[in-house]
Amino acid sequence: MGDSRDPDAIDQVPEVERARLATAWAAAHYFVAVGRQEWLFRTGLTAADVERQIMATRYLFITAWNPPPGDTSRPLNDAAQERLHARVQALGLSFHPALGCNSQGGMVEHGCLVLDATPEQADVLAREFGQGGTLFWQAGEPVRLRMMWPRPAQADGDPHTDWVG
Repeated sequence: MGDSRDPDAIDQVPEVERARLATAWAAAHYFVAVGRQEWLFRTGLTAADVERQIMATRYLFITAWNPPPGDTSRPLNDAAQERLHARVQALGLSFHPALGCNSQGGMVEHGCLVLDATPEQADVLAREFGQGGTLFWQAGEPVRLRMMWPRPAQADGDPHTDWVG
């Protein structure tokens, strides 16, 4: 959900693009792998199936990928994701493999579902890995999109999107 190579590049994204990305990420489908099963979660809906499989107080979906139309290769994206995994583990947090894709099943980004990160940890990781947004929610509550920019005037006003910029 951003450019993991240059954390400062995320600040150069125009406001119109920030609004477009927020709309796209809010409409995307996200999956977490538990064993050989994948469980769906989406912005604005509770994730009861996920929460039954993986018990935690808080959930964070984050990726270190820089997807198309960027020019980052699969090996570079994988290496960035491995650095994210190591960083999450260094914080003493656990995670499960996860991914996000657009509502048609394309534009896949590999990520992880981190358990019990604080909002502050979530924001630090997002900024460190150059991510424009993450998903973050409390158990039993709807999944929220957490955008790392101030709310642009063009944003659609989705009630489950937080602009924390």
